[in-house]
Amino acid sequence: LTLVGIIRSPSGNRALVQESSGTGYVVKKGTYIGTNSGKIVQILMDRIIVEEESENIYSKVSIIKKQLKLQKPPGE
Repeated sequence: LTLVGIIRSPSGNRALVQESSGTGYVVKKGTYIGTNSGKIVQILMDRIIVEEESENIYSKVSIIKKQLKLQKPPGE
């Protein structure tokens, strides 16, 4: 997934993400995305924070935070 845009509003921020196929989705805090069913926990001005559960070889589950950042326009 690629973060394409952020929509800021008093009622809650939204983000536009795009699959490699070109299909786009508007998502909000609490939406589950990605192949590991990560949950969007925060939408900032230039990125979204996604929490995913990860299980290690000892069956211990931990929470990993990942960021999807907005891409800078060419030339910046």
